[in-house]
Amino acid sequence: MSSSDAIAAHLEWHPFAHRPDCAKPVWEVDHQTVSDKLRPRREGPEHSCPNEECGHHDHYDRITVRLLCRSCDTVRLISGEEHSTQTTTTARIGYGQPPKRVAGLWLYPGPPLLEWMAPDSGPGAYLCSRQKVDRLSKDDIVGAVTEGRGKRGGTVWHAAIGPDFHPPARGLSGYATWAKNSGEKPFASVTAAAKWVAAELDAAADTVEEVAE
Repeated sequence: MSSSDAIAAHLEWHPFAHRPDCAKPVWEVDHQTVSDKLRPRREGPEHSCPNEECGHHDHYDRITVRLLCRSCDTVRLISGEEHSTQTTTTARIGYGQPPKRVAGLWLYPGPPLLEWMAPDSGPGAYLCSRQKVDRLSKDDIVGAVTEGRGKRGGTVWHAAIGPDFHPPARGLSGYATWAKNSGEKPFASVTAAAKWVAAELDAAADTVEEVAE
């Protein structure tokens, strides 16, 4: 798994905003499913579909997700006709797990290396931050540690510092180019890779101070 998968898990989702004066910004989330709902005439003619098994005609199934904040009285309703539901875990999506402290950095987990791997196999990448924050922003990320495979198929870890973010091309996920990486030298553990990131960041900071003087 590349660091881009971890970046997507943390940065390509956007929270719903509360009112500026909300004293306790907490969403209460519920959903409602209405099966075989009749499409009102004012919403257009019957839909057609080349798939003979598709029921997308004058009846449809509708799901609505309701987000309600009792503090600022804000309600957001999200509806859709064609939908799928999935129950998964924070380990599987690579977001929502607490960061861990390694080598003076906070490491935020990403998804597993491959989608079919068991969640208990662990994250396939970590995003590195100097600060512990509730939600990562691109300015918080100073490096990454990513899982790979060695010559004999064993687990190894690579590291990089950066990144410089670029806007994504239309239809593509965002990505990052890393200023420097550990190259062909793999690490045997996440800790060793994180120590390399920390050392490179410290060295870069020392260089900046020397230039400033």
